[in-house]
Amino acid sequence: MGQSKQDAKGADAEANAEECDGDDICEIHDIPIPPDGGWGWVIVMSSFLCNLIVDGIAYTFGVFLPKFVVYFNEGKGTVAWVGSLLAGVYLSCGPIVGALTNKFGCRTTCIMGSIVGMAAFALSTLSESVAMLMVTYGIIGGIGFGLIYLPAIVSVGYYFEKKRALATGIAVCGSGFGTFVFAPLAAMLLEHYDWKGANLILAGIILNCAVFGSLMRPLEAPKKKCKPLLQRMAEDKAAQLERGSLMGSQYFMVQLADGSYEKRLKVPVNVDPGVHSSFDLDELAGAHAAARMPTISEAKSDPVNGDAAQQEKKEDKQMKNAQLKDNLEEDPKESDKLIDEVKAAVALRGSRNSVSNGEASNLKRRSGACGSKDDVNSLSASKKDLAARPLARKDVLYTGSVTNLPEYQSQKSLASYRQSIVSIPKAVQTGKAGQGKKSGGGCCTCIPEATRKEMSGLMDFSLMKDPVFLFLGVSNVFGMLGFYVPFVYIIDAATTKDIDEETAAFLLSIIGITNTVGRLISGYISDFPAVDSLFVTNVCIAVSGVAVFCVPFCNNYVGFCIASGVFGLFSSAFIALTSIVLVDLLGIAQLTNAFGLLCLLRGVAAIVGPPLAGSVFDMTQSYDVPFWLAGIFLFISSAISFMVPCVRRWVKRKEVALTAKTAGEMKQLKSSEDATRAVQT
Repeated sequence: MGQSKQDAKGADAEANAEECDGDDICEIHDIPIPPDGGWGWVIVMSSFLCNLIVDGIAYTFGVFLPKFVVYFNEGKGTVAWVGSLLAGVYLSCGPIVGALTNKFGCRTTCIMGSIVGMAAFALSTLSESVAMLMVTYGIIGGIGFGLIYLPAIVSVGYYFEKKRALATGIAVCGSGFGTFVFAPLAAMLLEHYDWKGANLILAGIILNCAVFGSLMRPLEAPKKKCKPLLQRMAEDKAAQLERGSLMGSQYFMVQLADGSYEKRLKVPVNVDPGVHSSFDLDELAGAHAAARMPTISEAKSDPVNGDAAQQEKKEDKQMKNAQLKDNLEEDPKESDKLIDEVKAAVALRGSRNSVSNGEASNLKRRSGACGSKDDVNSLSASKKDLAARPLARKDVLYTGSVTNLPEYQSQKSLASYRQSIVSIPKAVQTGKAGQGKKSGGGCCTCIPEATRKEMSGLMDFSLMKDPVFLFLGVSNVFGMLGFYVPFVYIIDAATTKDIDEETAAFLLSIIGITNTVGRLISGYISDFPAVDSLFVTNVCIAVSGVAVFCVPFCNNYVGFCIASGVFGLFSSAFIALTSIVLVDLLGIAQLTNAFGLLCLLRGVAAIVGPPLAGSVFDMTQSYDVPFWLAGIFLFISSAISFMVPCVRRWVKRKEVALTAKTAGEMKQLKSSEDATRAVQT
């Protein structure tokens, strides 16, 4: 009941939102409203299936590893570069994919990624060396997967607000479920076909992401009537007339000398085109014309000649209206021209008299740098287009519920929150998109301003100067060095302990299904305001490190199952809570930039981790050291991440001390100036 009341309150707030002028971007109506359901659940399903295919194939590379080693006659450290490039590139290309998603939309980007991924896996069957397999399967396949993965995540955040935590949780569970499904599927394909036939079948499966991507239709701004100024004025006048208010009535009250009141008829208004003119207002309102209050000029006119002047103006008004009517009936183009002239007169009059701040600001926007009407229309269209783009929202990558954000709680309504988190490039706001200074253009001046802004927003390395993000980034680098090692080598490690290869492949399925459960649990726990998401992540990383470290001590299948289950369950928080941790530490304004940089760092570490472990195996011919090394990397990641709150408190104390020092210096300078002034006087 309480929730429904809140929803109704939010709906009322949105319904009562301010109307906007048709020539400018409406602050509320031109921002797409996430439906929190409806077609959004189709988006969740398509995102789930995209994650199932992408991560399912990427995480099951370990099933193909022994086949590649035998076919190419290379060491495991060398062959591991193929799988690590696939996983690392699709993480590292996040900033570029983000710019493409913002430019072309989730649907187009996802379809393009499915075609690239399909082509990569099909071409990989022609590889005659590991180097060629790295390019086709690893690099090109990673780019294709990146073009699928990010739109699948962004589209869910674009369609949900209040139910985003639930929707995102369902969508990302596709990763774990995909590992559960594709591990035995890959083993079965290798058993009946060779690795080339299996890759061709996987290429066909990847192409299905084009179908799922086609379901990611973009949100459109709500089709609410943003009525022109004159029409809104006419409707306000008609409403006042129906209410019988003082302004809508044909009479006004005058107090006489004896204290009594007398009702007198109002004098008709002047005929000059402007805010008091009857031109267009009565026709727009569609209601009976109302009598009007006298203008200031009429009130100050000579009472003797007032009737003659009023009669003359009345005749002039009738003549103008008759002429206007004839023009409207004869030539529609002339009608548009006249309406534009009257609107210009209204704007000019408003600017001279400073009728209101709203009209003055509208006039300033229309008569500023843009100049002509075409410039205004193109600027408005650009702003509306940018406001509807997915990454225009600062919170689109946030996987938790927006109701927990301070930015949401500080707003009066959901509509005002949407307005506060939409970001439009400054060049477009000032009407200088594609003109004047090419800030930050350099060799990329051919790239559109919005695309360059989005890429720079996702790859702004100035954030590396922040000690909090720096510690978090280093922690993630160490974490990803050990994260992919179990996915790549646990099957081969189990076969060295005399476990059947087909049975060992089910270990990845165990990791996948427990990872799915872990994502749901960690997401549910972190949704409570009192829970520290960073602490939950750190504990989970440490426990997953223990599980990886204990793999060499497993001597039977049950031990491997336990280690795999613990690792899958607790490693889920490392990925699932990323955006929530970033917002908790850095704020929603830094989420896009921090997420892009973190994906880049994770991708580089993911590329290096499995080949490093494989090289150690080639030197020692044992999986003990590689798994111990991976477990240590996860321990180091957890230890560094546990230091982040201390670093954050230190940064805050430093900022407070700097502020106090600056205030003291300003106070001392002011005192010295006062003393000097006193001496001079």
